[in-house]
Amino acid sequence: MEVIIKEKDKKINENLQNQININNKSSNNNSQINKISELEDEIKKLKTYFLSPGDKLISIKLTSIDKNIDFSTYAKVNDSFRKIEEIVYDKYPEYKEYENFFLVNGKKVNKNKTLKENNIKDKDVLTLSKRDDDIINNYLIK
Repeated sequence: MEVIIKEKDKKINENLQNQININNKSSNNNSQINKISELEDEIKKLKTYFLSPGDKLISIKLTSIDKNIDFSTYAKVNDSFRKIEEIVYDKYPEYKEYENFFLVNGKKVNKNKTLKENNIKDKDVLTLSKRDDDIINNYLIK
């Protein structure tokens, strides 16, 4: 009889421990779901804080003909292209000394226009080309 009681006691303890584990997992899942929901709400608030009506955030990749520049950034479609140019020169100051121009989809970017006005879209690749008289002369000689 004592063996039967010990066996039943052991099974009850195992079942109880399983229930506790299940409740803990459920509690952790609920906690994680609540945290995700809070973060989503925070993202929505930040978007409304930083983006004006009509603004849209896009990702653009910047590269250079000489392949020394290669990075991505985010920008608002209503940002002036000069803002993007500043980001490039902050990261790569050695390019400031040249008369540079940028290309997107084979067209020259107008630095005085917005990204939207330059028809720059999400995930577009912008290529910086530096205008250096030595490079141009070498190219023309060949």
